[in-house]
Amino acid sequence: MSSGAGDAGKRPGFMDSLRSAFVPPPLPPDDGKPLVRPTAVTVATALAIVGGAIFVLIGGFSLATNDSQLNQAIAQYNQAITDCTNKFGGIGDSVVVPSGASTDDANQAEQCKSYIVLSDEAISSARSQNLLISAFVVVIGVIAVGAAWFIRSGNRWGRTALAVAVVLSVLLSMLFQVSNLFTLGGSLLMIVAVMLCFIGKGGVFFSRVKSRRAG
Repeated sequence: MSSGAGDAGKRPGFMDSLRSAFVPPPLPPDDGKPLVRPTAVTVATALAIVGGAIFVLIGGFSLATNDSQLNQAIAQYNQAITDCTNKFGGIGDSVVVPSGASTDDANQAEQCKSYIVLSDEAISSARSQNLLISAFVVVIGVIAVGAAWFIRSGNRWGRTALAVAVVLSVLLSMLFQVSNLFTLGGSLLMIVAVMLCFIGKGGVFFSRVKSRRAG
């Protein structure tokens, strides 16, 4: 049995609609006049700058305060070890859970079993990792801000670089679990900027710039 009629009447799926949205409409005839940057591209430029600036500021602050933040985290960790020692006799295999302990105490004892004494090597490794992640955050911001300069002139490398910054921000969140309200906000601004550069008048503008430069 043929299903051609049913397929013809089938509504497009979400991915089909998304792909079609990123395909710019046919270009109008080139009248030779100077290309006027549409509002969508101007907005995308501003969003890329703000989103990138957020990442630069957060990464820069983390770099500047890395030692103090690490020292504070170490102090809190060591205090937790002290509490475990006073309440359960130690950490790791030394933990002794008193009989009849409450659920909260039992859960705390399990947490104490996972603690270890921090070595100088572990502290140094944590410091290096924090510096690396902070620098990575700054790089994402710099890419986004730099991309904004090219976006405003319709350079396709600008929107490509901004898309790369978005991908890197997602990887940062997934691989290193680095995510807060500010980084999420910055990523959202960059995502919107990328969409404005690919769909609607923004996509047409980039296509026209590319076509004119190729000609």
